[in-house]
Amino acid sequence: MPTPLNLKAFVPPNSPILRQKAELLRDEEIGSSQTKQHIKTMLRVALGEQNYISTPLLVGLAAPQIGIPKRIILVDVAANGKGSVGNLHVFINPEIIWSSADLDRWYEGCFSTGCICGIVHRPENIRVKWINADGSREMRAFSGYTARIFQHEIDHLDGKVFVDRILDDDDIHWVERSKFAAYRNDQGWRNWPHKCTRARWEEMLKGP
Repeated sequence: MPTPLNLKAFVPPNSPILRQKAELLRDEEIGSSQTKQHIKTMLRVALGEQNYISTPLLVGLAAPQIGIPKRIILVDVAANGKGSVGNLHVFINPEIIWSSADLDRWYEGCFSTGCICGIVHRPENIRVKWINADGSREMRAFSGYTARIFQHEIDHLDGKVFVDRILDDDDIHWVERSKFAAYRNDQGWRNWPHKCTRARWEEMLKGP
């Protein structure tokens, strides 16, 4: 059995770091021991103690979510939004340089928003450029759910969370962890009866 996700690694929804723009890594920082440690920490959170790259516990993670104010994200490019995983990669200084006018409607959840999930409209196709952990540069197009993960995680680097993207308050949902499989796998999100008001979300941001 996979080790449960370490929720204590995540900063709370009201943490200021989630509303700040993360720092670009300079060329000389890419291969530094500190950056390597940041990446190691992120992978440990995403993979859990089992450390199997083929079965990550997360499909995406942004450094600010665990208190690291740097522009580093992890994205599982094999994830399909229905439980399939297995190809987690590191992306440094990722930047979306093009996005399609066609929008896709799908659910999103986040360990930085607690039990709040919701329906978000995002471009269906994007092109991203980034730096790999070895310092090499790449550019590639992504579509569908993979494109959504990139947009979600890069939003974190810019101080945004997915709730900021929801225009219709009826699309903000309250999903207990025990119900998430039904919400995701059975596409319960399409007609989810448990709503969360924006006022309740804003109260969460204020903290205890």
